[in-house]
Amino acid sequence: MAWSYAGDSPWNCCRRHRSSTLCKLDRCILYAARETRLASAYFCNRSPNPYRRKSMRNGPQWNTSRHFLDFWSCVNTTLNELKRNEDWTGRGCCRLAQNPTCRTTCALSGSTNDLNESCRPSDEPEFFFCLEKREEAERCCSNVSNDTCRAICKDIFYKPGKQSNLKLYSSKGCFHQIPKCLKSIAEVKHAEDPKQLDSISVDLHCCDEATTATCLDTCRSILHTATTDQEIMDALAEKCSPVLPQSPMWSCLLKSGSTKPTRLPLNAGKLTCCTKATKPFCQNLCWRAFQADWETAWVQLDAQCLSSNSEGELRRCLEDADDSCEIGCSGLSYCARFNDRPTTLFRTCTTTADEAAKWEADHWSRGSIIRGLGVPVRVAASCPAETLRAAACLLQLRPCETRIHETRLCREDCLELMASCVDWSSVTESHTAATLCAKLSPGRPDAPCVSLGPFLDNSQNDEAVIHPDEDITTPCKRNSCLQGQLCVVQPNDAKIYRCVPACSLGEMSKQLVPVGSWIQIPRFDQQGCLKICQCTMRGLEKCRTLNCFNFKSCWVHDRFIQHKGHFYLDCNPCHCFEGEFTCSKRNCDKRMLSLPCDCPAHYVPVCGRLGFTFASACLAKCAGLSTTEVEFGSCSSRHPCVHNPCDSSERCVRRPRVCLTALHKPCRQYECVPIDCNPRDESSGPVCDQENRQYPSVCAMIRAGATLGYRGPCLKGCSLRDWVCGINGETYANECAAWAEKVVVDYEGPCVAVGLIGDETKPRCGDAVQCPPLKEPYCVGVTPPGACCPICGGAARLFYSKKQVDRIYYMMDEETDKDSVTLEALLVALGRQLQVAQCALRGMMTPDRDIFIVVQPITKKPSMLQLRACVTETEKLVTRISERSPLIAAEVPLGSLSRAEIAHSYISSAINIRAWLATVAVTIFLLNILS
Repeated sequence: MAWSYAGDSPWNCCRRHRSSTLCKLDRCILYAARETRLASAYFCNRSPNPYRRKSMRNGPQWNTSRHFLDFWSCVNTTLNELKRNEDWTGRGCCRLAQNPTCRTTCALSGSTNDLNESCRPSDEPEFFFCLEKREEAERCCSNVSNDTCRAICKDIFYKPGKQSNLKLYSSKGCFHQIPKCLKSIAEVKHAEDPKQLDSISVDLHCCDEATTATCLDTCRSILHTATTDQEIMDALAEKCSPVLPQSPMWSCLLKSGSTKPTRLPLNAGKLTCCTKATKPFCQNLCWRAFQADWETAWVQLDAQCLSSNSEGELRRCLEDADDSCEIGCSGLSYCARFNDRPTTLFRTCTTTADEAAKWEADHWSRGSIIRGLGVPVRVAASCPAETLRAAACLLQLRPCETRIHETRLCREDCLELMASCVDWSSVTESHTAATLCAKLSPGRPDAPCVSLGPFLDNSQNDEAVIHPDEDITTPCKRNSCLQGQLCVVQPNDAKIYRCVPACSLGEMSKQLVPVGSWIQIPRFDQQGCLKICQCTMRGLEKCRTLNCFNFKSCWVHDRFIQHKGHFYLDCNPCHCFEGEFTCSKRNCDKRMLSLPCDCPAHYVPVCGRLGFTFASACLAKCAGLSTTEVEFGSCSSRHPCVHNPCDSSERCVRRPRVCLTALHKPCRQYECVPIDCNPRDESSGPVCDQENRQYPSVCAMIRAGATLGYRGPCLKGCSLRDWVCGINGETYANECAAWAEKVVVDYEGPCVAVGLIGDETKPRCGDAVQCPPLKEPYCVGVTPPGACCPICGGAARLFYSKKQVDRIYYMMDEETDKDSVTLEALLVALGRQLQVAQCALRGMMTPDRDIFIVVQPITKKPSMLQLRACVTETEKLVTRISERSPLIAAEVPLGSLSRAEIAHSYISSAINIRAWLATVAVTIFLLNILS
């Protein structure tokens, strides 16, 4: 087999030829490829036949396999072009390019103009900023005649703020050649603090392996003084050459960089909230408090910022990181009137809060000062006991308003409370009920808030006594798992929850993410920018820096729209988020049913290369896909293992995926499982075969000679009887298989039609489909876009940032890591946000390439309470996404979600039934009167 790699960089050669040994090589090439020093040159030039070397000190044994011959052939084909352009000053910026194509092009380029077709400034801001700085350095230092002075001049540009460099410049006899442009650069304070840079994860003991005294001294010195990885590698490559990954020192440095867990801030979740501060002063205090200076900065932040109405968004975000709004309240003794409110959200409904409310009310009734108002205020003797009790319970239990999860008391309730319960004789004249309520209530009278009235109502709740089959349970609300474990609800499983190992987001953080997931952490070196890390059993590892986007507005047609701004294009509501805007696409005449781009309602499915089915080629074209990116037939009708894409030592197993980024080329629909795999390795999770038998892993199923039915545990409550059509237009072998892939069933039988899209919830496919009857005579529900039949449950449309997903995908080297930017990963992560065990989250990609989710009761005949709880859970998710809660923003790929809209309403046919029942009741009542 002939190999051709014209135009590839050595880095890409490594990526093509991965093996246990070559993985170490590509790390070395990645780190050592600095400016004109390329690792490939060291290897190829210093050892003509490196793969024939039979013994190296403490290094791997090279062999003459075709794999290594092809690898070195690949590297050698690029050397001439690399050497021809090695003097280009922008070469040192190539490492910052996150798009692999852009990085490869940069490695072979000789000028910025060569990058035009492969690199976009909007996608690679840090890379292009680096190019600008280097071009500026060339302009500034080009008139310096002395070679040494010119080199030091450029170095100061690359590493600004280092006064020692300027002194070195003068000491080399360059004091008479200091350009004006250099002085201002040298005075700039360096942005990176060496004490905080966690990316420099190397150990000093590696220096002991140095083979020369010069290398030893350089190694020890640079590890103490360097501020970036680049400085370390540049210095060592110069003084400790040749750069050989198998040599003891280089091997030690590479290993220490890959195994040391990342150091976290005190609370990474709360750190994501700091950008919500409206005042720069508060943003800085927030950053200090949750980065490393909590003891001093928190006091100021709490006193000067969080009590202000202008910082309500910051306050709610910080509250969400510790005490998120969750459904239901029960088990209270003092605050008994707050019990039996199963679909009301509370932040702190616990027995501890109940006891604190009792202590607070007793404290007030004995004449003690009410805390938190800043002035001495006491309770009047005439204050009704129940009002005092309700106020104390409200303060401690913190019920949440549904739209933005505000917990502050409504202004009217506060004024009424002040009038009846404050002893005004002890209050100074400068304070009134209005000034005191300004501290307890939102700034505007019409702002979202919590009313005291419902909790003063003494009427008996009709749902106080509920049949167990109609009740809801929240097993993870009070975490029953061990420390370091996350409680995850499991709908349709024999055990309704499970405990999974997890990582904390800092020493002071309550937030946990499960092992295997990826998280987003604010960067130390630049506020508002992110890096991503994976949670492993040893902590956070495999950290990568994301490109930093700091767009404050969107350019839409002929105007700028502010970040987070809402606007309309035609009749469609739109939203701007970090320079990228998304719109709801609907027909302006709400009475008309239609499909995007006015495509006909013909079901002639095509499978897009990202793994999801379009009902027609017209809809695929409308979504931006070309004819070469689709294949006729639904994705579910194509078996990816037919052509056996795996090696002879592996078994191909189908694994459907829907990829969120167009960079997935292709979006693999299978996985290769080694035939000699370990059946005891349960990392892949349980699977269910076609005979409804459960195995702990895919490997165990293969060893047993069974055929995959679906992934995940064998489900309860679903049918194995016959084919069903999902709301995504895919046909599944049975209802259980659809549920396992988190898809709502549209109707029985294979898919045969596509439904027109409209605002009314009703059947959309006419006589072509027989819709199943609704689970309730009337319910809250939806007809999903493109589906045929209405369903009961909470529903929402989610919008995500394509650029954010692309940036994350750039960073993923391993195929398994790329699964973190798939629809499956997003739905699993969203499902972990649910607390009600009787509700399951399912979803699909819409014809517009947005995400549509449905939260459904898991039982065939759900109670009204269970249905209402699922609707509440949906609305909770919508608020968290809209408010950019740290529970959403910290986890990949949820952090890419930029907006959410409620999609459910009362089903139209159900309303007619409800009206008919009301008419019948009135008629019976009149007949009774007349008789």
